[in-house]
Amino acid sequence: MEKQLPMVRSVKACVTGALLVALPFLFLMLPGQRILGPLPALYASLMILYLLPAALCLVTTVCGLASALAGLAAAMACMAFLTGPQGLMLSALYLVPVFAAFLIVMRFEVPFWKSLLTVIVAHAAALTAVFLLAQSMAGGDLYTSAGNAVASFLESWDMGDLMLYQLYSMGLIDLKSDLAGGALMQVAGGFRLSAAARADMLLSVRSLITAMMRGMAPHLIVSQSITGGTACLLLSLRFGFLAEEKRAFLRNDAPDEETEGEKKRPVNFNDLGMPPFHQWHIPRGMGWQVGVALIAGYLLRTSDTPALETAGVLLYGAASAIFTIQGLAVVNFVQKKRGSKRFWRVLIPLLLSGTAIPMIAGLFDQINNFRGLRKPPEPKEDFLE
Repeated sequence: MEKQLPMVRSVKACVTGALLVALPFLFLMLPGQRILGPLPALYASLMILYLLPAALCLVTTVCGLASALAGLAAAMACMAFLTGPQGLMLSALYLVPVFAAFLIVMRFEVPFWKSLLTVIVAHAAALTAVFLLAQSMAGGDLYTSAGNAVASFLESWDMGDLMLYQLYSMGLIDLKSDLAGGALMQVAGGFRLSAAARADMLLSVRSLITAMMRGMAPHLIVSQSITGGTACLLLSLRFGFLAEEKRAFLRNDAPDEETEGEKKRPVNFNDLGMPPFHQWHIPRGMGWQVGVALIAGYLLRTSDTPALETAGVLLYGAASAIFTIQGLAVVNFVQKKRGSKRFWRVLIPLLLSGTAIPMIAGLFDQINNFRGLRKPPEPKEDFLE
């Protein structure tokens, strides 16, 4: 493990990586951030959910294990400071298994596709455990508790009335027609909502958050597991390879004889046999299965039966995430073909990942074989010949 995942790649890289991961969490712990109420805790939670697992894996391969451990410690300290032991427990329950799965596959040099499946399963198991624990902490009704928490925050926040009125103006929450005319009341220094209008809007907020959580939680578990697990391995292996390649060049090392395609592997780094991202694709037979799951999930999401609705959300979330990853590979393929610089090959897919464009591109590539990666089926011989 010392050769593959050393504690310190270099002092400069280790310090830089630790600061990049830890500084956002240390900033949220500054006393001045407390005036925003629970918002720093929300920002920290979102960073831990969406960014930190991939960041920990990335700095491990590029900077060393010490950088990742320092960033992990900063995140845990931030959650303990902002949310107390409950937030710390939920964060650790998510991060530790995912990071441990990554270290295991790297330590034992598990082949790439098995490693990817292992990290995705670790993500799914950890998120499921977090959901079940949060459900238990909320007394068995997490969705309603989340709606009540958001409504309570808006009710006590100084800018809560403004936020409620903005949500009403955008059509996200409702207000009874007989209250709409006198909703805003002029006071010294500005406007505020009438008590009746505020109460009605808060009731609508509770319903909105409860309904959103009911649909988002299952989708989040499957989609974040697939996309988050893929990001962990893809970014860490790719940038770890580039970092070691640069170090080998600066040391003037002789190139390794082992090659894969046109890529020479640097000494002291094993990318687990990961294929170039622009060549990632779903095999033909599996592609039809994922497509059927996507259609079935889309149709079942609107079912009146809770079990069928949940199954639809899970199917759609998993299938859309898989096609999204293939679509991002298509984007990378087009960029490489056009000779785009590495900076744009990283930035543009990241910007597109939050839209439906990659999923559409993945579907198009699966149907039309845009990149020509899937060989056409061989014609069957005529048994009469």
